[in-house]
Amino acid sequence: MLNHISKLPKLVVALFLGVLGGVANLLPIWFLDSSEFLFGQLFVILCLLALGWQYAVLAVGIGAMFLLYRWGHCLPSVVFLIEILWLQVFCVRANKPLFIRGLGFWVLFGIPILFIMGKFVLGLTLLVIFTALAKYMINAAVYLAIVDLTSLFLFKRVWQAKSLYQILNYMISHLIILVVLITTIVLTNSHYKRIEFEVTAQLHDASVSALKQIDDYLESYRRAINIAAQDIQSGVDKQQVINRLVDTYPNFRTAIVADQSAYVTHFYPNALKTSLVGEVPSVADREYFIQAPYYPNGYVSGIFQGRGFGNDPVVAVSAPLYEDGEFKGIVESSLFFESFEQFIPKVLAQKGHLLIVDHENNIVFSSLKSDFNILDNVANEQLVALTESTDQVYISNNRDVYYRQSVQSDIFNWRVISLIERKHVNLAVASAWIQSFVLALFIIAISSFLVNRMTRVFTKPIVDLSHSINSFDPSKKMSEVSNTQEGSCLEVITLQQQFSQLAFKLSTSFAKLNSANEENAQLNRKLKDFNEHLEIEVGEKTEELIKALDQANKASSAKSQFLANMSHEIRTPLNGIIGMSEELISNELEANSKTQLDIIHQSAHKLLLILNDILDYSKIEAGALELSLHDTDVSDFVIAISTAFEKSLSKPDVKFNYALDEEVPTVLILDDLRLSQVINNLLSNAGKFTERGKINFTVDYSEGFLRLKVKDTGIGIAKSAQKDLFDEFTQADLSTTRKYGGTGLGLTICKRLVALMGGQLTFHSTENVGSEFIVEIPVKRGDAPKPKSISAEIPNLENVRLLLVEDNPINQIVATQFLEKTGGLISKAMDGIEALKALEGQDFDIILMDCQMPNMDGFECTRTIRQNPDIYGQPYIIAITANAFAEDKEKCLKAGMDDFVAKPIESKALYSCLKSWGR
Repeated sequence: MLNHISKLPKLVVALFLGVLGGVANLLPIWFLDSSEFLFGQLFVILCLLALGWQYAVLAVGIGAMFLLYRWGHCLPSVVFLIEILWLQVFCVRANKPLFIRGLGFWVLFGIPILFIMGKFVLGLTLLVIFTALAKYMINAAVYLAIVDLTSLFLFKRVWQAKSLYQILNYMISHLIILVVLITTIVLTNSHYKRIEFEVTAQLHDASVSALKQIDDYLESYRRAINIAAQDIQSGVDKQQVINRLVDTYPNFRTAIVADQSAYVTHFYPNALKTSLVGEVPSVADREYFIQAPYYPNGYVSGIFQGRGFGNDPVVAVSAPLYEDGEFKGIVESSLFFESFEQFIPKVLAQKGHLLIVDHENNIVFSSLKSDFNILDNVANEQLVALTESTDQVYISNNRDVYYRQSVQSDIFNWRVISLIERKHVNLAVASAWIQSFVLALFIIAISSFLVNRMTRVFTKPIVDLSHSINSFDPSKKMSEVSNTQEGSCLEVITLQQQFSQLAFKLSTSFAKLNSANEENAQLNRKLKDFNEHLEIEVGEKTEELIKALDQANKASSAKSQFLANMSHEIRTPLNGIIGMSEELISNELEANSKTQLDIIHQSAHKLLLILNDILDYSKIEAGALELSLHDTDVSDFVIAISTAFEKSLSKPDVKFNYALDEEVPTVLILDDLRLSQVINNLLSNAGKFTERGKINFTVDYSEGFLRLKVKDTGIGIAKSAQKDLFDEFTQADLSTTRKYGGTGLGLTICKRLVALMGGQLTFHSTENVGSEFIVEIPVKRGDAPKPKSISAEIPNLENVRLLLVEDNPINQIVATQFLEKTGGLISKAMDGIEALKALEGQDFDIILMDCQMPNMDGFECTRTIRQNPDIYGQPYIIAITANAFAEDKEKCLKAGMDDFVAKPIESKALYSCLKSWGR
């Protein structure tokens, strides 16, 4: 469950459970008459186990709002909150079931707190309080039992490391407790409803019986007064008639005869006449006079207070007098009610209450003196509560609750209302409920005992089997393994048999294992001897490998040193060849001489490219080659490569074209040196292997990739040779090498350079048709193009003091020839020591510093100059070195040099650096 909950926000789950708990508290699940069960705490405790006590406190708060809405207060929520904290401390943290410890909380704290609240805060009666406390105790037992039962499926951590006996005993006992409690609740409520029905039926019967007797009573006196009226109309003396009427019906206390004008003409007894002396003996205002003409068979009035002969409440019974059909007056007698006590109902051996209300809603009789007195007029609200409310209860002014039954007379419209206080019903039900509860406890105790014994019987074979497995020693004989017990269930018997079989197999295997162990021990001793011998051999081999590795490292270092020395040594004469040939070409020569010098110059450049390929391959193999990415003007880059290749192309039957797509950004971030090395190599191969036709160089850009294509109509590549095309030191065939030359490193270096840029180099080729090589690399857009650099024309350095530090005389000559054209004042030094001495004698503006020199190299000399500016000044230092890689340039700049020119020296590069000093 926790895995599912973790997918939802915990706050949402807590709010949901809180609302479910609040709704559950509103459900009309009653205990006895008016005490509702609050099973919503079940969801709060589930929230506690699933999410933690903080979220459970939130759920309690939500449930409290529902109680506040229902009852107008939420006092039980205080106890529920304390219960959550109790369960967190004593159950959740201790990883214990909730039922016993939860009930302990209610006995020690919950019930006492609720008793104080009910007695002193709400002012409830003891019967109501004890009923509510019993309800809360049952309520807690039910939801705690449900949570413990569901925890076996939802919160299994509570039952980890518990024995099967404990789990079965606990769960079955709780299930029985839950069933017994729910059954007790249902039966108690059913019994309560049955008693309610019987009480209301008895009240109804009492009301009907009382009303019938009252109707008969009033009807008999109405007939009597009607007979008296008939006697008077027959001519019998009026006084004699009323005298006989009162004598015959002793409950008639007084009698009068009044004429049609309402004046009293005859009285009984005579004292009534005496009491009316001084007053007008008129009854015109009395209902019994006003209504009499409309009731020829006699009229029974409502109750009213008499006058003239005491102030006792009376009921008047009158009849009209007619003579020849003309109204002549009335005869009336006042009826006194001695007592209605005889009609008061008795239900459940308890005396109830009786109300009699006349047709004018006046109280004729009331035994409920706290709310009603004789002659009181019943208000409509009270009358509805007494006669028409659907719940058939009446709440008195003292807040006492009564069951009531009302019936109304069809003859006189009087009502009889019988009442019995509900506490008598509650006491009767409570008495029966206590008996049921004691019986339930007895059933629970007996069931728990039987469950305990039953679980022991069922789990004992499993426990014994577990002990047998734990104590099983495969080295012992099978006779020591426990046999199948009598009375075990089929599954346990099967397990015991399978264990016995397994034990036999294990014992057999163990015996074989012991035998095998002895053999292994002998083999291990032999192996140990062999390992000792092997260890000696391994040590010797390891020592040999270490020596071989050391020799390989030395060989690698020697190789690297050799390549570096070769680079330096080859570049130095190349510097002389390229520099002097470039100087001669710039002079006016014969056409034949100039062509020969061009050949010498181009041959030196090709030799320099071969040297660079070899050094690049060496650095790539060592993983030491790094890219230098910077903003590059793509148009200048393409034009420069294309122009240089076009000048070097010496085949009149080959036409070269280049195209730059307009979608290509103006500036891209790339290593233009390495990319130009790749493209120059591809163009050089295309020019080398194409005798006639055309060579196309195109550049386009899309989706962050720059594509450069070199397509030719040359000899192409055979399919059999294509798979080895990018292998080092290989070409398509030996005849190609003999005819066109080459080291076999060019395409290998191109492939690896492109891979270093994060791209790929692919090709399509058809023999005798041509080839197309495609370079595709990922590049980012750069910043806006910078202003074009100043052209590499010869700078004017007139009166500028120049110091050339170079140990090689040839290089001195080449550099001096280039420098003389600038007009600067040139001094020379053979090494770093001579340079420092020269700087001590005079100030120099620019120093051209060779890096590798005897006595003191250029790096140390530069650091010394920069560390002592007061002695040597702050000249502009340009490095001139045969080590022409990016790391070499970085080393020069770190030493304090300002710029860098690679050997062989090219006039354009040198003049560009000299112009930088001017800027």
